[in-house]
Amino acid sequence: MDFSTVDLALSSLTRRHPPLSTEVLNLSSRLTSLLHSSLPSPFPKSERDDDDGEYVRGALRLIELGSSSSLSSNKAMTTNDGGVPVRWESLAVGLLLVVDYLAKRTNELRPHRVIGVYADGPRIPEISPPFPPAEEEEEEDEEKMKTKTTTKTMIGHDGAPIIDAKSPVFVLMMSLPSIVDANVEHPEPRVRSLVARTVGAHALYATSLLDVVDDVGRRSSSLASAIRDVQDGRRRIHSAILRSLKRHMRMKAPIGDDNASKASDGALDDTTGWRALETNLNALASYVDGCVGGKSPDGAGGGSYVAEEGSLFLLGGTFAPDYDEDDDRAWFLHGLRDCCVSHVNRHVRAAGAALLGAIVESCVRSPDAVIRDTLLLGGCDGRVVWNVCASNVDAITFRSVIGDALRANLADNWSQVRMAGSVLCRGYAMALMEMAKKEDDGGGDGGGEEDGGGITAFEDALGDLVPMLLPRMCLNRFYLAQGVKLYSQETWRLVFGPPTSSLSSSSSSSSSSSSSSSHPEHELHSSEGSRGGGGLGAVSRNAAPICRYYSKMCDADNHAVREAACQGVAELAQKVGTHPIYAECLSPYVTMLLQALLMCFHDESWPVRDEACLACGTFCIAYPDECRPELPILFERWTEQLTDQIWSVREDAAVALGDAIVAYGPDMLEKVLTVIRRSIPSAKNQPAMSREEYKRLQNDAAAHTGTQLYSCGSLAPKLKKGGAVVTAAAVAPPNPPGDAATSSSRKSGAGRIGCMSCFIDRPRSPWEATDGCVYLLRELCVRFANMDVLSDVVVLGDDVLLPLMTELADVCRLSHYPQSDDLRTTLWKQLPPIAEALGKRRFKGLYLDLFVDLLAKNLDGSSGSGASQLSIHAAGQCAEELATLIGIGVFRGRLVETGGQGVFDRVMEERKRLHQMEVASGRCGGAMSFSPFGPPVSRPV
Repeated sequence: MDFSTVDLALSSLTRRHPPLSTEVLNLSSRLTSLLHSSLPSPFPKSERDDDDGEYVRGALRLIELGSSSSLSSNKAMTTNDGGVPVRWESLAVGLLLVVDYLAKRTNELRPHRVIGVYADGPRIPEISPPFPPAEEEEEEDEEKMKTKTTTKTMIGHDGAPIIDAKSPVFVLMMSLPSIVDANVEHPEPRVRSLVARTVGAHALYATSLLDVVDDVGRRSSSLASAIRDVQDGRRRIHSAILRSLKRHMRMKAPIGDDNASKASDGALDDTTGWRALETNLNALASYVDGCVGGKSPDGAGGGSYVAEEGSLFLLGGTFAPDYDEDDDRAWFLHGLRDCCVSHVNRHVRAAGAALLGAIVESCVRSPDAVIRDTLLLGGCDGRVVWNVCASNVDAITFRSVIGDALRANLADNWSQVRMAGSVLCRGYAMALMEMAKKEDDGGGDGGGEEDGGGITAFEDALGDLVPMLLPRMCLNRFYLAQGVKLYSQETWRLVFGPPTSSLSSSSSSSSSSSSSSSHPEHELHSSEGSRGGGGLGAVSRNAAPICRYYSKMCDADNHAVREAACQGVAELAQKVGTHPIYAECLSPYVTMLLQALLMCFHDESWPVRDEACLACGTFCIAYPDECRPELPILFERWTEQLTDQIWSVREDAAVALGDAIVAYGPDMLEKVLTVIRRSIPSAKNQPAMSREEYKRLQNDAAAHTGTQLYSCGSLAPKLKKGGAVVTAAAVAPPNPPGDAATSSSRKSGAGRIGCMSCFIDRPRSPWEATDGCVYLLRELCVRFANMDVLSDVVVLGDDVLLPLMTELADVCRLSHYPQSDDLRTTLWKQLPPIAEALGKRRFKGLYLDLFVDLLAKNLDGSSGSGASQLSIHAAGQCAEELATLIGIGVFRGRLVETGGQGVFDRVMEERKRLHQMEVASGRCGGAMSFSPFGPPVSRPV
């Protein structure tokens, strides 16, 4: 079934197998024709009502054909009174038709509003924009203007009112309460989801009618009576949802055989035991979001859910008269908190957070300032007692429920729950900040920095929630799930304002570093004129809870959380640690953060090791004295990472060692040079192997049969902490004495499992140590080899660099092992930045001839050398960049002795055509630069 549009849903009925009844198929055909031939508003109202009436009757008939009074969760299909099997498909499509129809009718009442109902679970909600709180006293001319506008929207082009008491929409509205009551616990989850949307559409249209009830009451008593009947039906729907919600909140675990059904309406995941709890929460959220109208003549609410149903948030209130169960409503807040915080099912937790967000929006729309302030701020007012006596230990407030939900949801292991928590966090924070701003404006103080005591508006508005909320907001800006990460970054900008002057990162940081903290979209920022120092000031003032939270998350079960925590720690060092004012705020916690990072060096997830490595280097620059006691351990870890099996880990280890040289000067440089001299020749120790042998080893069926399967979407493997991890050293062949390249970098039992099986990882290869040295040489050249820049730290002269580059060129000529192409690929990718750092004259005179013959050989892919396409591409890109640097004619002349001029000319011609194609495609909407080393990147033309 396709429920994306009404057309597709109706057409889906004809494709179901086994086929649906003839009546259902005929109704589908007729409704499709009515949908495409619906008359626009300029036509007479009587003709429109005829079509609308048939359309409404058809939708209700579809619902009737798909409904049964004997629906059972233990059967896939039931039978109606005539013994004909009842299929849920027609019921679902009928509900979708109702939602679409009511949305169109609501648009007639609110032509300038964006209408939508939130029933999308943890996704960013598409809801009707929040309406400003109604003022208690309005000016008389404004009231007259509102009445005039309302009257105009109620009149059609033919002079007849858009609705009257006999309009088909009222027939539909009066039928829906019983339909919702009968299907709110339907065994098919797709039906329950559509019931939730129907509830929202009904509430939205019903409360929209309240905007016109004053005017129509004077013109038509029958219409006013019909509108009151609709409001009664809306409240019956609300009562039905609450009854079902209360019953399902009492269910603690799946019961009986509910999980063993083969039918689609019984084969749910772990939501089955709670049946309709998730969809009930979504239905109530839709209902809350739909209450947007004004007040009815009898004084009942409708403009805001919390104004109409305030007793739900009392700990000792009474139900509405039509609610026939226990009149104690204290269960609602307790049950909602349990759904958000401790429920075992992630869908329920996400739905609970969505409901809280809808209630917050309802508070913003509330015309009653007492209710709004009491719920959002957690205070009391003399007119209403919102808390029971202090002796009641179970007493909770709505604000405390939100706080508990945010604490749990923003740190939840499931991304969809984090997303729901992020939506709630933004809505609640923005609501409180807007309330604080209005209060400051009303007091005439202007809301300046003096009023907030030197703190940000966020800290002023959130108060005691800041120490809990801010660490989670910071970490989620680095979370692996893109939706959570991007939404959290945007929330940060909304809360603290756009950055006007970002703090520059350390000047010694390499431009090639892959540290995510160097990306501006992640950065803390501070504006010169911002209140309280912006986000950077808020983080500095709350350094203690943030550092404690980051340290705890570095030991979390989820590898994605550990990775994000390491990135957050690196950001603290880079932004707070280098700030002239705020650096001292972080100093007391440097040791604690370093210990957390050192623990992550043992992680079985290589992205975690990667980020921990970079973060430690950044800390050494920001706090060299505090890091000095840990320097021997750090240096050992960095050099081990330099030989890791993952190339990006080796590259970032080189970046971290470059940071260490910046922090500790010539002494550290000598240690690094010793490592380079020892490790560059390591590739010579790589065992000989032909490409055919290597392919046979990779495709050995016996090595890939009968092993444990792991899914990237599975949580089971990646949440376990390491206990008896078999390291590479345990399974690798004996290593030559003193050979650091093949030793294990992780201790038994120290790591945690990543997203795949890491109980056994392959031994490190000697050539990988040489590969790490290529990145390290790049770092030394880029940072310290520029003779024209006077530096008090270190300067790398040719007397040191030339022997190292000569030995590297010799080692890269080896081809007795299949991974030699990978080593040369790394060389060609790093040689252009090395040449640029050394300068045109210096590189051309001393270093070019070391590599030109090897480069020419690698360029020719048709020579039978067996070079991989990646190395050929990298060689071509390297040749182009070097030729551009020193001159194409000069570079081509150096190829005379190698005989590579023809190959070079062909490669340059191919790359020229590629650039021309990019320019041509750019004229048609933007050029895309493609490289096998990364995703397409948009280039300005």
